[in-house]
Amino acid sequence: MTGGRGLEATLYLLSIGLGNSLTTGLQPLLPYYLKSVGATPEQLGAVLAASRVSVLALLPVGGLLTDFLGRRAVLVLSPLVMSLAYLLMSYTTSWYETVVPLALAFLPTAIAGPAVFAYMAELTSAEKYGRFYGLYFAVFNAATVIGYVAAGYLAEHHGYRDLFLSTSGILLLTAAMRLGLREARGERKRSGISETLRGWMDAARTEPVPTLVLLRSLSLAHVTILTAIYLPLLADEVAGLSESDLTFMFAVESALFALLVPLGGRLIEGRNWPLFVVVELLLRAGAGVLLLAQPTQVGIFAALIAGSGLAVFLQPFVDARTSASVPAAVRGRIWGLQQFSHNLAIAVLTYLSGLIWDAFGYAAAIASTFAYLIVMAYAVRRLRSMEALARGP
Repeated sequence: MTGGRGLEATLYLLSIGLGNSLTTGLQPLLPYYLKSVGATPEQLGAVLAASRVSVLALLPVGGLLTDFLGRRAVLVLSPLVMSLAYLLMSYTTSWYETVVPLALAFLPTAIAGPAVFAYMAELTSAEKYGRFYGLYFAVFNAATVIGYVAAGYLAEHHGYRDLFLSTSGILLLTAAMRLGLREARGERKRSGISETLRGWMDAARTEPVPTLVLLRSLSLAHVTILTAIYLPLLADEVAGLSESDLTFMFAVESALFALLVPLGGRLIEGRNWPLFVVVELLLRAGAGVLLLAQPTQVGIFAALIAGSGLAVFLQPFVDARTSASVPAAVRGRIWGLQQFSHNLAIAVLTYLSGLIWDAFGYAAAIASTFAYLIVMAYAVRRLRSMEALARGP
């Protein structure tokens, strides 16, 4: 952290932890809730995919707003909108009534998503991006340990309405906390629209940005579908786990991730990053094998640890490398492109995941996720080749 911004970095990270505690903690329970209000796996996939559609149209605009209007305003507005969304969720009684509130809950991603990562890049120096992103993910997951346990307890003992209302209240507190952040981005350079768009497009199509976008999109789509859709469905339909059983496993996974990810962020700063990223891809493949071979409570827990708890290298690497690869003037817009791409991938693949589960069963659905890992391995190889060329003989 540089320039005396340590206090702001601390406040920012605390707001990240608070804001994401229950919002992340309840994510594994959304399939449970949607099934409880009448959704089939196909309808479940359609609802979760539709919730991201509105995000896609606004993400590029969110990146522009982040760069032109500043980070602080959108970081404060985001939890306010999400608070309203979960307030509306508390009144839903059927699966189709959840479409609008869930879309509203994801909508702030379009505006605040680019701001979250662009603001982080301003709190530290470029050579320390990896460790700072590792710290970010550690705080995020440490908070969700509490969030998972609290979400499971509230859902099982007090009902989903109380869970959604509690989430709404936590998000209001997050917005209040972020009022203490300051905008310290330096003087904005004034330029014409055409010049601005040209600079953005030049940065977006210059390697390694396109390959990083592909890698991040597939990485997040893979973890979302495997651990946030297939794993909860398997836990409910095959293993018969309760909400608190499932969220306890996610809490343990998040605690492990929070403990290890700062080390992961530090390790990927060196030249041996491909080795660590390949290890993560192998762990994710192992998670899929475990879900196929052992769809029991023990097997599901082991898959969650292998596919997510120990997956501490890829995300810090991609996020740090993206921030380091583009000029600060267009960083927010590039993060808008990143957010657009991964939400598009998640929306399309989430819908397809529900169709595959309904049509062919869980084994075929889980097996289909190995295709993502193959393409991700190709992207890693491309990045490694670019780095070798840049260093020269």
